[in-house]
Amino acid sequence: MGDEVAVFDVDGTLVQGGTERLFFYQLVRTKRLNPRQILRFGLRLAADPRKRFCNKSYLAGMDVAETRRLGDRCFQEMIRPRLRPGGVACIQSHRSEGRRIILLTGSLSFLVQPLKKHLGADWLIATELLRRDRVFTGDLSGLHPRGENKRVLLEELARRQGLDLSRSFAYGDHEEDIPFLSCVGQPVAVNPTRILKRLAHQRRWPIRYF
Repeated sequence: MGDEVAVFDVDGTLVQGGTERLFFYQLVRTKRLNPRQILRFGLRLAADPRKRFCNKSYLAGMDVAETRRLGDRCFQEMIRPRLRPGGVACIQSHRSEGRRIILLTGSLSFLVQPLKKHLGADWLIATELLRRDRVFTGDLSGLHPRGENKRVLLEELARRQGLDLSRSFAYGDHEEDIPFLSCVGQPVAVNPTRILKRLAHQRRWPIRYF
């Protein structure tokens, strides 16, 4: 019998708002992105809106070490103050009951690593970026953790680590989280969107507000 875990989405569940959006605002505010770069990125998003969540071209050419430092600063100044106390308490409760903690998010890995450390989570599944010559290329490395990919990546981790998802808990706020919520024994809808709330009622999943 494998270990039980508690799996938490980040944006909208543990953190109020979107962590990557906060980071983008920080890059704009600190002039790490100039108007031409911002315009070019906006045009790329408009050209293919279906890929807007996995489009990280605004990071192309940015130094990896410097970007990590900016991510740490963003966490301390903008993300940490937006942590939902109810979510932090929920994590502490699961840990006290012997469950291990997984953060599962489509946000940038280097941006949420400080959150993993702050919360004492055991694993982080997040968006990984390709690097070349110590800079980011703007392309993804591996699956983008969104929608069905969240379930795939969670189940891969469970197989590698011998985790028992059938006895585990998962928390998410959006209909994109339904695939990974559905693969655990105890799914919980947190601050749910209208679509997720309706489905939670249909499936008799608990609904919580952090």
